[in-house]
Amino acid sequence: MRLIYILIAFLLFSCSSLPGSADLVEEREVPATPVGCDTCFYPVVMVHGFLASGDTWTKFQQLFHTNGYKSKFIHAFDWNSLNQLGGNTPQLLDQFIDQVLQETGATQVRLIGHSAGGGVCYTYLSDPVRAAKVDGYVHIGSSVQTTAAGPGGTEPTLNIWSTEDEIVQGGNISGAQNVQLSGKDHYEVATGKESFTAVWQFFHNTLPPTTEIKVQGPLVCVAGKVLFFGENTPLAGATVQIWETDPATGERVKTTPDFTFTTDAAGKWGPENIKASTTFEFVAIPASPNQRTIHYFREPIVHLNSFVYLRTIPPPPSLAGLLLAGLPSSPGQTVLNVFSGSQAVVNGRDTLTAANSVLSTPQYASPSKTAITYFLYDDGDGVTELTPVGAFGGFSFLNGVDMYFPTTIPQTIPLVMNQRVLNVRNIKSSDGIVVGVFD
Repeated sequence: MRLIYILIAFLLFSCSSLPGSADLVEEREVPATPVGCDTCFYPVVMVHGFLASGDTWTKFQQLFHTNGYKSKFIHAFDWNSLNQLGGNTPQLLDQFIDQVLQETGATQVRLIGHSAGGGVCYTYLSDPVRAAKVDGYVHIGSSVQTTAAGPGGTEPTLNIWSTEDEIVQGGNISGAQNVQLSGKDHYEVATGKESFTAVWQFFHNTLPPTTEIKVQGPLVCVAGKVLFFGENTPLAGATVQIWETDPATGERVKTTPDFTFTTDAAGKWGPENIKASTTFEFVAIPASPNQRTIHYFREPIVHLNSFVYLRTIPPPPSLAGLLLAGLPSSPGQTVLNVFSGSQAVVNGRDTLTAANSVLSTPQYASPSKTAITYFLYDDGDGVTELTPVGAFGGFSFLNGVDMYFPTTIPQTIPLVMNQRVLNVRNIKSSDGIVVGVFD
């Protein structure tokens, strides 16, 4: 009976044989009706904002998938938000949409833009030929426009904004459907259940069957990319290792990786089945010996996720490369980055600690900061002082805080966000940077 169960589980949950896809064999297809249509469906293309990547849309992907979409109909477009003056992003988006249409056989897509991604989408839709490829646009946490999207405001548009968004001052758009939220920060407005409900209702003319992400098991399918932080340039030939870890300590449970991949020309790795609801360390090792290894410790993945992005440090003279060039690389201390993937850390609303030191303070978690990532490392004196380090304080979303994590003895660094515990290891910064990810 055990052998039969193993065979059935493999057949139901295997995804490694699906080239370029993270579909599960067992997933069903539910008609996804576009605006004004009750019998047809279109794929979704989502565009992230400034300093972000496609993994902004992880919650949306999982909710769309839970509600019946196949993963091949859920796409994230990655672009270099640090080069917004480059001028070719709408053209690259057009090529991406053409590829999605070709791969899915659909005649149009639905388009969603968050923050600066909303500006990209408005520019894209300003061209009638490009706009004809889109059935319905969703503008989330992005600048107020004078009319609904598309040439002359012809594109059916949903505009979602929050009164607590401290990055973009939202408001209603004439000619659009407008949804005003409260209590949601700039990132939550693109990841929360309330926004997903509004999006689903806009596309389907009904409420979603559920707003709870389905917990899958015993296996869950994962895939992702290795790319440069901020610029989203893909890294070809990078090595990706996946190690199961002890949730109580963050230690690896084996002496060899559970899975090893080499990224393709688009920086993609996977898909693969891993244990559901289990902690793992994802290691990204760039092909170039001059680039740093990154160790990602993640909360357990409970549902299909093809947006497991592993960001590495770009070299100077890029802006992101210059910003991160000062991170120490020595055997004596750990450099730790704490990343919140679906909301900001807001003082008075949220709590965040690292090694029992409070980071959700008015200084580092003010609502106006919209802090989602904290770089924690020592300034050279071997003492945790909780004072600012680096140039991170000059940017929204980012913090740099002086904390000393010695590496003389291997040990656990506990991270706690809103009572969720994630244990990472004090890896020598000469061996790479540690990232703790709260999904």
